[in-house]
Amino acid sequence: MDAAKKHTSSPLDDVDREIIDQLRVDGRMSFAEIGRRIGFSEPTVRQRYNRLVSLGFIYVAGMYDETKIGGIAAHVGIRVAEVPVARVAEQLAEHPNVKYVACTLGYYDIILDLVAPDARGLGKIVLQDLRRIRGISDLETLTVLEVRKDDYLWQGFREPSPLSVQASKLSGSGR
Repeated sequence: MDAAKKHTSSPLDDVDREIIDQLRVDGRMSFAEIGRRIGFSEPTVRQRYNRLVSLGFIYVAGMYDETKIGGIAAHVGIRVAEVPVARVAEQLAEHPNVKYVACTLGYYDIILDLVAPDARGLGKIVLQDLRRIRGISDLETLTVLEVRKDDYLWQGFREPSPLSVQASKLSGSGR
């Protein structure tokens, strides 16, 4: 399949991606401001946003750094044996302290992020809760000491997007 066909078969088009990009910069940005930045009306942005949310493509949430508020964060690599990886991932996703679960290729079958109030809580989660899940054959816990970067911005934010440049030219404002 060539790149053009692959791109057009995506459920997201360039405008959807532009809206997502703007929300990644500032999840509280108004639809009117997003529209100004990408060259579309506020109602168009609102309608597309609502569609993206209803389809489960995006959600907007406040992010925090567990290490700065007194808790402990950890990344955990998990190897799975004798049961489907998806079954283990579903069980991990149900745990209230697990914030991120991804099925992966490579040494680990699953990578997850979790938070705990303290070292004792982290130990309980890893040594008791996770180890009880059938299929987990091996796990490695990497405890976060300090977060130096937590950047979810795509490279596109560093360069003006094609739609923003086009809108800027049409409005005569330039950058």
